[in-house]
Amino acid sequence: MIWNAALYIKSAVCSIGFRIRGTQSAIVSCDGRFPVLHREGTIWIGSHLALRGRVARCEIGADRNALLKIGERVFINQGTTIVAACYIEIGDDTMIGDFVAIYDSNYHRVDPYQPVRSSPVIIGSNVWLGHGVVVLPGSKVGDHTVVAAGSIVRGELPPCVLAAGNPARAVREFDVPAGWRRD
Repeated sequence: MIWNAALYIKSAVCSIGFRIRGTQSAIVSCDGRFPVLHREGTIWIGSHLALRGRVARCEIGADRNALLKIGERVFINQGTTIVAACYIEIGDDTMIGDFVAIYDSNYHRVDPYQPVRSSPVIIGSNVWLGHGVVVLPGSKVGDHTVVAAGSIVRGELPPCVLAAGNPARAVREFDVPAGWRRD
């Protein structure tokens, strides 16, 4: 009973902390350390975002004139970095594993003749990004897709597949019934 009360209090403090820092959010629950929160742009969070940061803090945010949109019932595990330079969208019921990085910009010039590249990233609904996945600028991950641990997403992944590798490619298809949510 005491543990449940502590968890509710911590979630309330976490939710209030997000709102005080200017995010548009409902319930945000934090298990472990409070995330690093960058808010020069707009952060929109659907109902019930769950963050775990027992070992390493998450980093979440939006740069000036950028939008980070996180859907309903999303889980983000420790050490994850999601900071929008232009636009990142994460769909409902998505699970993001430990030490995942989602980038919509390369944040610096690769060579003197190329500008900084920024391109929106869209992660569909009911997606699972495994441990250490890196999602690069301009990538799209279809609904119900699972991206295997250590994979690098570059480009578009279709819905209802298991993707793996560098760059991640579909290695198996799933038959997903309507309304099914990953647990």
